[in-house]
Amino acid sequence: MRVALVSSRSFANVVPVGKDLLVDGGFEVRRVGPEERPLDEAKMVAIVTREKPQVIIIGAEPVTAEVLASSDKLRMIMKHGVGVDNIDLDAATSLGIVVANAPGTNTEAVADLVIGMMLELLRGIYAANQSTHAGGWDRFMGHDLGAQTIGVVGTGWVGSAVVRRLHGFGSTVLAYDIVENPDLEVRYVSLDVLLKESDIVTLHAPLTPTTRQMIGAAQLGLMKPSAILINAARGELVDEQALYARLKTKRIAAAGIDVYSTEPPQESPLLTLANVLATPHIGAYTYEAMEAMDRLCAETIIGVLCENDRLPNLLNPEVVR
Repeated sequence: MRVALVSSRSFANVVPVGKDLLVDGGFEVRRVGPEERPLDEAKMVAIVTREKPQVIIIGAEPVTAEVLASSDKLRMIMKHGVGVDNIDLDAATSLGIVVANAPGTNTEAVADLVIGMMLELLRGIYAANQSTHAGGWDRFMGHDLGAQTIGVVGTGWVGSAVVRRLHGFGSTVLAYDIVENPDLEVRYVSLDVLLKESDIVTLHAPLTPTTRQMIGAAQLGLMKPSAILINAARGELVDEQALYARLKTKRIAAAGIDVYSTEPPQESPLLTLANVLATPHIGAYTYEAMEAMDRLCAETIIGVLCENDRLPNLLNPEVVR
């Protein structure tokens, strides 16, 4: 029987469809236990060596060359999500190991969270709720989202979904991407112009060597003192120390953060600031997104390992055999 090792925290943990499809397809599904977390390279090597899976369903844990080489039975890495910056794709390809992800499955969920963060930071909804529960009747002043200029950095799946939502509010939308989408109703500008003119900047770029810390001290220095930064993409897109310095001294107004360079971010000074709205990487955490993601992961695994299909979400389809 084929073994599917689940190191992702969320696969088959919210809805059963993914696990059910794999079991029906002849797979034994084994989960990494909570006692083995957090997962670093050494733990992943030990687990893969012990379990000898044909496929690993991963989250954010490192899948290095050493992890990939730790079992000669390993044929596939399935990302339970979209970003694959934690996977050594070149090493996987050289070893003949298929890598796939689940694009589009969490797009709407992440876009909804981003809009929710914008509304909360503009209107102070949480603070107003706390005040009212405490017996207060303070009238919290805020701003209309439709009156803001929003800068969207990265106009792929999620960035485009955020743009569509913003049009419904009537916001002015600027965009920056190395590949422009001619069908998207935005004004593309340089990153510097976007940072200077936007009231809210939201990040939706993938993590690559060129985007790592693309928002550093110099870029934050271009933003308005009244501006808000939203990051629901990857923590490493931002120099977190520089962001902390700007927020602490009120040289930008606030930030909404769902992702961090280290997760959980227990030592992050950002969590000490009142002008930071911090959530625990919940962008994809809706029942609808989890069902779509689990289903696509399971169907992809079965399609590749049982039927040798070259599916559109494979990142190295040339190794399918």
